[in-house]
Amino acid sequence: MIGRSLAMVFMVLVVMVGSATAAMANELTDRLGDSAGVAYSGEQSVVCNQPDGRYSELFDVGQNGLGITVTVDPAGTTRAAKAGALSTGLSSRYEIDLSAGGEVLGRPVEVIEVLDGDTLRVRLSFDVESSVLLMSEIFNSDGSTYCTTRFIEFTLGSPGPAQGVSTVDSPEPVGAVQADDVDRTLPIQLAGFSRLQVRGGSQSDLSSAFYGDGLFTFQLTNSSRPISIPELDDQPRVTIEGHEYQRIFELGRAVYAWQSDLGGYVLVGELPVDVQARVLSELPDPHSRGFFERLWDGLFG
Repeated sequence: MIGRSLAMVFMVLVVMVGSATAAMANELTDRLGDSAGVAYSGEQSVVCNQPDGRYSELFDVGQNGLGITVTVDPAGTTRAAKAGALSTGLSSRYEIDLSAGGEVLGRPVEVIEVLDGDTLRVRLSFDVESSVLLMSEIFNSDGSTYCTTRFIEFTLGSPGPAQGVSTVDSPEPVGAVQADDVDRTLPIQLAGFSRLQVRGGSQSDLSSAFYGDGLFTFQLTNSSRPISIPELDDQPRVTIEGHEYQRIFELGRAVYAWQSDLGGYVLVGELPVDVQARVLSELPDPHSRGFFERLWDGLFG
């Protein structure tokens, strides 16, 4: 499988939303700050409805009082994240609304919704007692639910798998990008997302960037040479807006690959389905390799 569990995605999502500048920003930021200092453990259910089927998984999760959250997937793989990693301010197109409360696991919650115009994008249910996020829901533009993460077991005061974890690897700072070619293949602004971090550059065949809009993130990689991902080789191609892509899904995450006039691209994103299409529409189109191109590669590649 490619990438990390969706449980980690939601940890990043929650931290990023905390930078919002809308009317409810202060309350949301305070709640997230309080949550980062809470020790808890439990089990989370993640369910995602993706174009190729329904995915579901359970994860053990724990957080210590240092803002470090640890998840353990069913295979026993442990992943840790620190509050604040790759954070950015919430895009001005989003608005925050405090809706009616409810209950999760019999615990009173306050619900905060993030809207993109008239589209409900995310609904966050915070435990009233501790401010811990007990449930997150992500929506497509048609109102359908893309992914839901919720605690099915929750215990305050015990860090569980985060016990004893004091540090995690910090993300590399945004590099100084000097080459116009990098800005051309990995634009600074893309479909409402800002480029947060760049690796590689003009002296390398491969360059990669992380993008965020304060709510969602994705990674975009460009190569001057064709990119081959074995996991995608046996997958049927998907047509989006008349263009063909290689695509594979995992829990809450889509991976696209294609060859363009600006080189090979790979997009890995924790994005609702319509946002995936919007990002792809602003990137160089895939092109079909002609007979002579394939012949040339076969002879001299």
